[in-house]
Amino acid sequence: MTRRMLINAQRTDEVRIAIVNGTTLDSYEVSATDSGLCRGNIYRGYVANLQPSLDAAFVDFGVAKDGLLRADDVVTSAYHRKPNADAKHPRVDRILERGKEILVQVVRDSVGHKGALVTSNLSIAGRYLVLMPLDDVRGVSRKVEGEEDRNTIRERIDRLELPEGCGVIARTNAADQPQRSLNRDANALLRLWKKVREEANTGKGPRLLYSDQDLIVQALRDSVNNTIDEILVDDEAAFVKAKGFMETFMPRSRSKLIPYKERLPLFSKYQLENQIEKIYLRKVDLPSGGSIVIDGTEALTAIDVNSGRANRAGSQEETAHATNMEASVGVARQLRMRDIGGLVVVDFIDMRSAKHRRDVEKAMRDAMKDDKAKHTTSRLSDNGLLEINRQRLKKALQLRTHRPCPTCTGSGTIASPELVGLSILRRIETRAVTGRIENVRVSLHPELADSLQNDLRKELADLEREFDIRVEIIAATSLHRSEEKIEWTERSTARPSVAIATAAVTAADLADGVQSGSTQETESNVEDDEEPESTTEKPARKRRRGGRKRKKPTAPADESPEAPASPEAAETPVAEADAAGSDDGGDDDSSGKDKPARKRRGGARNRSNPMTPGTVGQKRMVGMITLLPRPPKLRWPRLTPPEATMAVTTTAAGRTNPPANGAALDGGARNRFKPMTPGTVRHERMAGMITLLPRLSRPKANRPRRTRKLSRRPAGVREGRISPKPTTRRNRNRFPREMIRLRTEKVLGVRY
Repeated sequence: MTRRMLINAQRTDEVRIAIVNGTTLDSYEVSATDSGLCRGNIYRGYVANLQPSLDAAFVDFGVAKDGLLRADDVVTSAYHRKPNADAKHPRVDRILERGKEILVQVVRDSVGHKGALVTSNLSIAGRYLVLMPLDDVRGVSRKVEGEEDRNTIRERIDRLELPEGCGVIARTNAADQPQRSLNRDANALLRLWKKVREEANTGKGPRLLYSDQDLIVQALRDSVNNTIDEILVDDEAAFVKAKGFMETFMPRSRSKLIPYKERLPLFSKYQLENQIEKIYLRKVDLPSGGSIVIDGTEALTAIDVNSGRANRAGSQEETAHATNMEASVGVARQLRMRDIGGLVVVDFIDMRSAKHRRDVEKAMRDAMKDDKAKHTTSRLSDNGLLEINRQRLKKALQLRTHRPCPTCTGSGTIASPELVGLSILRRIETRAVTGRIENVRVSLHPELADSLQNDLRKELADLEREFDIRVEIIAATSLHRSEEKIEWTERSTARPSVAIATAAVTAADLADGVQSGSTQETESNVEDDEEPESTTEKPARKRRRGGRKRKKPTAPADESPEAPASPEAAETPVAEADAAGSDDGGDDDSSGKDKPARKRRGGARNRSNPMTPGTVGQKRMVGMITLLPRPPKLRWPRLTPPEATMAVTTTAAGRTNPPANGAALDGGARNRFKPMTPGTVRHERMAGMITLLPRLSRPKANRPRRTRKLSRRPAGVREGRISPKPTTRRNRNRFPREMIRLRTEKVLGVRY
């Protein structure tokens, strides 16, 4: 069977090379302009970063991702500084410096998210030799197995004249070549390295110095051997290039080069187009009816062998053995054509016979012998698994010629319309709960948009009604199945102005009531048991805070306090009276002189009309009382915050300041109770502000044990002015609270 190399170069943006046995495709290579291959290229770069934890450096050589340079791949001539003499394996931060230039060569192309692997041990491949310009080593390829052949080649390369510091490695096809061919190849490589070194000394920054991506030259240099009978080229320019290379390095094989001038395409003549299309398929059929399924990942490639319709054998064991033998040849062929590197795991059909397992292992090793890449093959496990480690020469063929699917992003599956619709609905609800979203505009693929509008129409309407938002679903033909675009429109920061509620009664009405006869209305509400005080004004008594009230000697008549203000002054607002410096201020009737001046006390006598929130019914009150709306049927002290709040403010000196709304309350001597619990208040000349809050009831199990301190009687009881109730434990604890409740009802004019 004739073995041919076919070179299809009619289109400049794509060059294809295939090796066929008759009409069976055995090897396939393709080079595209945007393939992104850079293996074998030599670059001038600079050290971008040092990673002592990895013992490696990242080199920027002008591509998208920096290359990884291990410390072991840095040759001595490329050191930026000399390490310690005792260090056998110096660390990368001891030999390289960040920002300095270095010559590197790409050993492995970038795959996925991983960058390229580079080395400073440069090499330039020729037809028979590989030049190592920075490493003084002379060796023979590992593929040359015979010891006599290895010794013969080693003697020949030792006779080569090379500059100091340069070395060479003899390739496999150098075994049957004379000394003259090796000298010619070595001289050509030295001239090429001289040009590369000259380019490296000119200019600065990352730069490509040498490119090894000419697919025609690579195929002629690496693949042409004695097994190739013909080399067909269908393009004139490509034929001239191939002829020049073969005359220089392979003059004996130039007769094999033949131009192809027929009108029928070269690959179509040998029925290769259909076979090339099957290379990219996930499932490959076998001749007996079985199949192999190839799934690639970033870490490894998994190949599964299936028996399928193969049923010609007599038993299951024989069927499995025959199918596995065919699959061994097919797997090796697919690895070569697809250029799959790294770890490959083949799952063969389980076989019980140990002999059948050994047959499959031998067939796998024999099929991999024709592979140029270095590889190792393991034993077949009990589960039918066989591992193959193959050298990754370049990117896999599928990665070079295909792009990830924009619909499934390379996973092979897409989300269902129901899943996408529910996901979008949940996201809209999550943002709508915050109250900042006013409008949502969702752009989807037409299929998803129709499903969302038809299947989840009720849920969308409920969201719009509950959160006062507007949801728009747009069918965008420009979007792929997996793409979506959501635009969120937030509400404006400027809120609409809210109408301020107007109070039915304000603090200003208090002054109006005084001038319009509120004095008579207030006096009519006074109880009948009110006793007029003596006309002789007693001096004002001040009580020291924190102790008992002490009696002071009565002042002489000439030193007595001033008489109450005139009727006109009594009718002025409280704010003016306080500004004038009046202490207690009296209320006089119209006559003023006929009736003695009387002081208004803040007790049960000052009962006013029912009060509204924010107003009071007293004329002169020391401090400020604010009533908030009280829910119906609430009893003291079980008020829940903030339904009732009362505050009394005085100055530190004991003198009260009238509030801004003009309401005041005179805390007389009767209101002398200590603030026992939240919900009680002490009215008499208190500095600061006390807030009346509801007392929160605690569960009986959590109530602290009562002590003797809680049974202390108020000051009024000790002085004999208040009749104590029976000294039972319950009454002792409830007495202050009951007294405050009665006082509050009298002062506020309401019943709790």
